[in-house]
Parts: sequence; structure tokens; C-alpha cells
Amino acid sequence: MKELSPIDLKEIIKATKAEGKGRRILWQDSESIAFLSRGRKQRLDFHIDPSDEVTLQLSGEQRLHYITPEGEQRVAVIDAGQILLCPGGIPHSPRVSEDSWFIVFERKRRDGEQDRFLWFCDHCGEKVHEIAVTVGDYSQDPVSQVHMQFYADESLRTCKRCGTVIPTPNSQPQMQTVPGRE
Repeated sequence: MKELSPIDLKEIIKATKAEGKGRRILWQDSESIAFLSRGRKQRLDFHIDPSDEVTLQLSGEQRLHYITPEGEQRVAVIDAGQILLCPGGIPHSPRVSEDSWFIVFERKRRDGEQDRFLWFCDHCGEKVHEIAVTVGDYSQDPVSQVHMQFYADESLRTCKRCGTVIPTPNSQPQMQTVPGRE
């Protein structure tokens, strides 16, 4: 068993900022994952996690866009000091203010489970692209890999109905791991 020790979030945020990074794994153990994030600026995709996600907003504001089971898009505003549960299977897209820092708690994926990512056309609402991936080791930053693949291929970003092209966001910093917490 590893030694139980608390994580100093102020120090982790300070170190992550100093390294120019935007994400850091806090832990990844047999049952759960926790990571600190600034969020992806200009995020447009919707993520579908097979399990629940809990978000604890530390600073700034997060506007969590989500799609109800009836297909309606809504927004939950999460302010600093607030926590929100997003049930598994709900398409959601965290969009954050510049000063945003938050922690996401998830359970590790079970064998065979996949996460899905969807992009929709801002012009006509058509689904532009969907990809399902197996998310294993978070230190490999699987979300960034999905984003790099999508944004590198203009044909994936082009709406088949109206021809609108989803723009590429600014490059995003890579995820880091807190030493001793892999």
C-alpha cells in the first residue's frame, strides 16, 4: 500500500502554471481517477463518459453545456466553490473562463468501455463527427489525442449538410502527473 498523504492543491496549481501546463493527474488508482484542469479553451466537442463525473470548481467559472436525454441543449453554470455531478452517458462540454481551475473525479474505465466524443455544426446543428475510444491510462492524455486527430483533418471538421468547417482551437497544454500518484 502507498503511504496516504494529502495533496496541496495550491502548490500543484502553482507548479502546473509555472510549467505552462493546463492539466495534471492527481491520482489514478485501482478504482478512481482525479485530475486538475484549467479546461480546454475554445472547446466545442461533447464528451460522453460511461460513468459519472464529479466536477469541483476551484476558481473561475465553468459553463457545462450538456444535452438532455430528450435532445435539448442546456448549460449548467459552475462557480468557484461549487460541485456538480454529471451522470454517465450525458453528452457534456465544459467551457471555462480564463482563470478557471477545477478537479474532475471519475471511476476508472472497465474493460470494453469506451468514451465518445461528438462535434456539432454551429450553423445547422448537424452532427459533424463522432469517435469512440478506449480510455485507459490518463497519463497518455487520451482526450488530447482525440482532439489532435479531429482538428488535424479538415474533412472530419466539415459539416456534410451545409459545408461549415469547425475552426481549430489554439494548441492546448499537455497533461502532467503528480509524482508518486500514478
